[in-house]
Amino acid sequence: MADESQWRRCSACKQPIEFGSMYWTCNVSTCNRKRTGLAFCTVSCWEVHLPGANHRESWAVEQTAPSSAEAAAGAGGGGPARRGRKR
Repeated sequence: MADESQWRRCSACKQPIEFGSMYWTCNVSTCNRKRTGLAFCTVSCWEVHLPGANHRESWAVEQTAPSSAEAAAGAGGGGPARRGRKR
């Protein structure tokens, strides 16, 4: 069961990212897609993903995690419907 004060986990070290706290994302669009959704608790964790990502030029973008109320309001929409793979 997830901790009530936790928004997400760091994509590198798996430490919790708390609601309303600072976190970092990659500026490269392929790292910011909804399906990928990378979020890092520190710039050091962001740097860990660089060797495998093979970016030509990138930097960490500082962001603020939503409050628990904002996250609950956003979860109601559910996002786009998932489609199965055609065979």
